[in-house]
Amino acid sequence: MKNLNRRQFLTTTSAALAFPFVGRVLGANAKLNIGVVGVAGRGASNLAGVKGENIVALCDVDAGRLAGAARQFPKAKGYSDFRRMLERKDLDAVVCSTPDHTHAIVGVSALKSGRHLYCEKPLAHTVSEVRAMTEAAVAGKRVTQMGTQIHAGNNYRRVVELVQSGAIGAVREVHVWAGATYGNIGLSAKDAPLPKGFDYNLWLGPLPYRPFRKEYAPFHWRHFWEFGGGTLADFWCHFSDLAHWALDLTHPLTIHAHGGKARAERVTQKLKVDYTYPARGEKPPVNLTWYQGGEKPAALTVAQKKKWSSGVLFVGEGGMLFSNYGGHQLLPEEKFKGFKAPVQTIPNSIGHHAEWIKACKERSRTTCDFRYSGPLTECALLGIVSHRIGNKKLVWDWGKMEAINAPEAGRFIRHRYRAGWKL
Repeated sequence: MKNLNRRQFLTTTSAALAFPFVGRVLGANAKLNIGVVGVAGRGASNLAGVKGENIVALCDVDAGRLAGAARQFPKAKGYSDFRRMLERKDLDAVVCSTPDHTHAIVGVSALKSGRHLYCEKPLAHTVSEVRAMTEAAVAGKRVTQMGTQIHAGNNYRRVVELVQSGAIGAVREVHVWAGATYGNIGLSAKDAPLPKGFDYNLWLGPLPYRPFRKEYAPFHWRHFWEFGGGTLADFWCHFSDLAHWALDLTHPLTIHAHGGKARAERVTQKLKVDYTYPARGEKPPVNLTWYQGGEKPAALTVAQKKKWSSGVLFVGEGGMLFSNYGGHQLLPEEKFKGFKAPVQTIPNSIGHHAEWIKACKERSRTTCDFRYSGPLTECALLGIVSHRIGNKKLVWDWGKMEAINAPEAGRFIRHRYRAGWKL
């Protein structure tokens, strides 16, 4: 199957998959029946985003967290195992807010059962899982949205308009940095007592069993390769989303991580990754550099580095453009004094969750559906792959889903599940 081109793959997959639940056709005033997997942390925020619809099912491996959500939605039925939840016939859509390592197993199951899907970022834990999510969404014609909520903010829209209108000229260079830090956590003894009401086996899901450490759950799983990918996995999809959107980036040609030796269990704190993207029509090739752990672009002044803990810097032929979540600035300031912003061409969002709900009812596309957010997520995960095989530069073949110069990368590109679990 790896030799099929994209069109052949989608055609073959579409013919092969069976979707037992085709979904209701809803009017604009009807409400979706939604099941939510993962109800605390990000799950609580996503519940708040969709609470105007019918929340008919809640699922969490932590009985205490499930009970807390049930008090807010007393009519919803509770589940510890998402597979039992998906056996319901009345679900229109699913929201997945679990840790990264179970995104795909929940998401692909939901999509194959015919449900629309909202999934937190990053889309999955390995490149092959992301690809499975993307293809299942397309094959099943399901409405999807990845949880990059900042994409719905007005600031990002104005930045995209500036770049695409040519305000700073052709862009060949982008720098993206994040101030968050993961991996700076100690390790307690293995086989720690399990929290009361916590089903560790279900939490592990498709992963091989490993003795429980108290750092794993409920939150600090992002510090460990087995469950997350640290800063790169957590924040790439928020910040590099802006570069991908503004410059129409999709699949990189090469990915090269720079940093110390990757540890076996805990993620890396300080890391730099260089990506090269091909020309897109008349748009030139792009070099994108990711930074985490303190380093920032050399083009920034000392004051700017101190002021901007995270952000995106577009370097164009006629100037630079900085942006973070809430604001943006053309540089150098004196050159753009009195600059008139281009006419707004990108409508303001009705809200990230609202976009998905509306699209589910209309069977339309969202701004961050998996056709867009799948390739975006793959880039983050490929940076991790390059790092974990010794900071080796990857020459990436998107169609074959392999680093053609580094066969050893395959163990981190493709998922491996324990017996009883499959996509």
